[in-house]
Amino acid sequence: ALSYLTDGPNETIQEIIEAGVCRRIVEYLRHANDKIRTPALRACGNIVTGDDTQTGIMLNLGALACLKDCLAAKKKSMRKEAMWALSNIAAGNSSQIGALEAANLFPVIIETLDKDDFDVKKEAAWTISNATSGGSKDQIRMM
Repeated sequence: ALSYLTDGPNETIQEIIEAGVCRRIVEYLRHANDKIRTPALRACGNIVTGDDTQTGIMLNLGALACLKDCLAAKKKSMRKEAMWALSNIAAGNSSQIGALEAANLFPVIIETLDKDDFDVKKEAAWTISNATSGGSKDQIRMM
């Protein structure tokens, strides 16, 4: 149900954040059961479509490490959702792009462009595109 509740404008996302459920969403990203992990992944992705502060909350709770783990999932849909979430984070500010860099995600994203299914590759391309649009010259050079 949270995946539906988080799918909305920033005001709706803020209500979810104020309800105090973001920490639990991040915890569920590590759950062994995909029936729990998948909606948590969608909810996380929806929250990081919000403003920079809302995205920052998820980053501060450790979402990047969880999303990185999801990129190694066997299910293509899970890898695609994780990459979609990363593309939204990459559309954020320079600090958030720096968080992707610090989590060593760019090598994984670039490898995805070469080795994954088309739908996941497309999200990876958006991630790189978003990061180059908002990143500093040094960040772009690093990629």
